[in-house]
Amino acid sequence: MIIFILIVLIAILGAPLFTVIGLTAIVNFLGLGEKMIIVPQEIAGIVNTPLLYSIPLFTFAGYLLAHSNASQRLVKLTKSTLGWMPGGLAIVTLLTCSVFTAFTGASGVTIVALGGLLLPALLSEKYGERYSLGLVTTSGSIGLLFPPSLPIILFGVVAGASIDKLFVAGIVPGILLILVLSIHAMFMGTRYKVKRVPFSWGELKDALWLPEPTLTSEMPLVEKIKTVIKKIQFWEIPLPILLFSGVYSGKLVISDAASFTVMYLLVVELFLTKDIKIKDLPKIMIESMILVGSILIILSVSLAATNYIVYAQVPQKIFGVIKQFITNKWLFLILLNVLLLIVGCIMDIFSALVVVVPLILPIANAYNVNLIHLGIIFLANLEIGYLTPPIGMNLFISSIRFNKPVMTLYRSALIFIGLLFSALMLITYIPSLSTWFLDKPSIVGKWEYRYEDGNIDQIILKSSGKYMRKEGGLMEIMISAPEYGEYTVKGGTLTLKSVSDMQEYKFEIFNNGEKLLLEKIKTSEDELFETDDQSPGEDEYEWLDEGTAKIDDRMFYINLVSPPINEKTGKFIGKWVTDDLTLEFKFNGLVSFIKNDIEQIYRYNIKGAKLSLTEYSEEHLENPEKLTYSYKFKNGTLMLKTKDRNLTLNITDSLSDE
Repeated sequence: MIIFILIVLIAILGAPLFTVIGLTAIVNFLGLGEKMIIVPQEIAGIVNTPLLYSIPLFTFAGYLLAHSNASQRLVKLTKSTLGWMPGGLAIVTLLTCSVFTAFTGASGVTIVALGGLLLPALLSEKYGERYSLGLVTTSGSIGLLFPPSLPIILFGVVAGASIDKLFVAGIVPGILLILVLSIHAMFMGTRYKVKRVPFSWGELKDALWLPEPTLTSEMPLVEKIKTVIKKIQFWEIPLPILLFSGVYSGKLVISDAASFTVMYLLVVELFLTKDIKIKDLPKIMIESMILVGSILIILSVSLAATNYIVYAQVPQKIFGVIKQFITNKWLFLILLNVLLLIVGCIMDIFSALVVVVPLILPIANAYNVNLIHLGIIFLANLEIGYLTPPIGMNLFISSIRFNKPVMTLYRSALIFIGLLFSALMLITYIPSLSTWFLDKPSIVGKWEYRYEDGNIDQIILKSSGKYMRKEGGLMEIMISAPEYGEYTVKGGTLTLKSVSDMQEYKFEIFNNGEKLLLEKIKTSEDELFETDDQSPGEDEYEWLDEGTAKIDDRMFYINLVSPPINEKTGKFIGKWVTDDLTLEFKFNGLVSFIKNDIEQIYRYNIKGAKLSLTEYSEEHLENPEKLTYSYKFKNGTLMLKTKDRNLTLNITDSLSDE
């Protein structure tokens, strides 16, 4: 306790964060009886962190953009396209800063780089000083949800989440934040009676196209191409479009995207716009790598602290306490928002990510919060935390940049905090804003629950609406015949109906299909008592209400299918037949293709509206047969279509459990 008090005092006196985290990790491991050498060993483990090299690459790209004149060109372009709207310049400020922050990854850099240009412009257009200060300060952090934002990458590295998916997930929430602030900007533009600038094709042309050099029809083709290249003013515009489309389509993975971004900006800024000289590159590299160094040193010592947290089961202990008071994920998300807003106003975003994410991640997992959704919630909260008094970082940066008392910035930021918080509630409680593109997990699968006495309950669900169930010891599961019946899913209720029994469960699919929560709510015995005007004894069943049921009382079935299948794939699992063709899709990723009594085995892949089959046999490993179909489900049938043939197959019974 004395040592921890000393560590707190060291932190208060201004010791760097990484020293505080590292010292805490050393003390914690010594308290467990471990040797101190374990901490440097854990720190060295940073070299095995996946996609670590994308951090310096994207950071360098952001600093290249910051040192160019792209910000002035961006302001000119957005003003020429949006200046006619009420609040046009305010919206220009939002869009310009968000794009700039997305690439630099640091809101402070945006305020410093663009504040001197945008604040005087807002004041000259007769916007109020308090509103203008608040807008520029707020706009500095808005772009953190857009790719290739460095905090998104860092969350992916720390949490082990797909950075590609995080890039796509942040687009809609980021647009929502800008939309909310833009609507307010339009209202304020009307209130301050800001003069609108009529839209002019000439101004738009000037923003995109330099007047010199002159293009003439007599020029040779090569000279025309060179002249066009020189006249194009805004080469940076295609970059975010190329990045997003590349990542979303799967053509670019993050390592490719990082390298592509650096090479693209080097070519643009060195040779096309010529904003940066080759002699300036060493200076820019040094500036960017100072930020990278600070991130990596915090990340490395946090690895040691995180492993202690895992070893000591700290999240599980916290979860054991809070689950008594917080019974569902919606209450947990309220608590999470409050916590992150506090963290965001006392720590910079990079430190907050590497320190808090490992602590929260297992708890969020226990409440079934999607990892991608969690990442967007984290970043949206920390964006607002930058503005939150008393020590939100952007407030102090703006105070210094614009030479204004920090109390003035507090008052300026309040309305924007309220607006962003309303958007945060939508982002938090409408997960589809972040996860719209993700495949939903399927209830179709092979689920198993193990009781404390060693007995097993195994349920196999097929797309045909049939299920098989085995209960008992391991030997019984292996050799006994299953109970066989039909199931239906309606809302959040799963009904299993066999010849002798019917059972109803509330259900929820956890962790993207890894676990299935079943909570028994009704059996056929209950209906029997209802018809006989009798009441069952309290020990025969218990109706578990969602608001009062304890998580310990619920049964979590583990999915034996790995990786878990998604909703699209789940619709195929089972046996489909037509006159001369039988297809049986199995859990192991194989499909039995029987035509005219001849069987072939294929691997199947469902992507979008396409079903792809690749022959799976030792004879044709080098040149396997490939079949591709468009598919559609209609009235219990599977319709497959190629250029030459249309097939309609009906779902039928299948006892296969592969």
